[in-house]
Amino acid sequence: MNTVTAALLAGGKSTRMGRDKCLVEIDGIPLWQRQLDLLATLSDDVVVVAPTAPAWCPPTVRWIADAAADHGPLGGLAAALDAATHERVLVLAIDLPGMTLDYLRRLLAQADSAVGVVPLIDDLFQPLSAVYPRASRTAATARLPESDKSLQRLVRELVSAGQMHGIPVEPRDLPCFRNLNSPAD
Repeated sequence: MNTVTAALLAGGKSTRMGRDKCLVEIDGIPLWQRQLDLLATLSDDVVVVAPTAPAWCPPTVRWIADAAADHGPLGGLAAALDAATHERVLVLAIDLPGMTLDYLRRLLAQADSAVGVVPLIDDLFQPLSAVYPRASRTAATARLPESDKSLQRLVRELVSAGQMHGIPVEPRDLPCFRNLNSPAD
């Protein structure tokens, strides 16, 4: 439990949802609480990454601001990697209500302090539920001034550099990656 920093990325604008995704309830539990509960089971160093301190963020959880405004998940990831107190950083997006503790534990078991893991569905990495080595902050921060803020590109670079490896998502785990973007989802 003391070998990973767990970061909840909660900085999206929720434009398609029409309201703050963090406050959407699944089975009576707001997404922010559900995701924080998962992460708190895995780490004693849990951070919430968002542009401003969310009103819902518990006082026992550290809030950190995105590394750069309006940079999407790249700004959140760079901030999480920079603020990490451990060499591994488990990242989880707020809008993945199907994510399970079992899946996150399996991810952690496949990563070490030097090489992270990122789920792979078909040819697309799932960088918002991955384990990054803290050392990848150099690459993430270097990408901030660039016009392409794509996490796909960043992860491909990290895989090429040997800092991460992709792991195919098994069919039984696909529900973990159902993304909540609109009220219809």
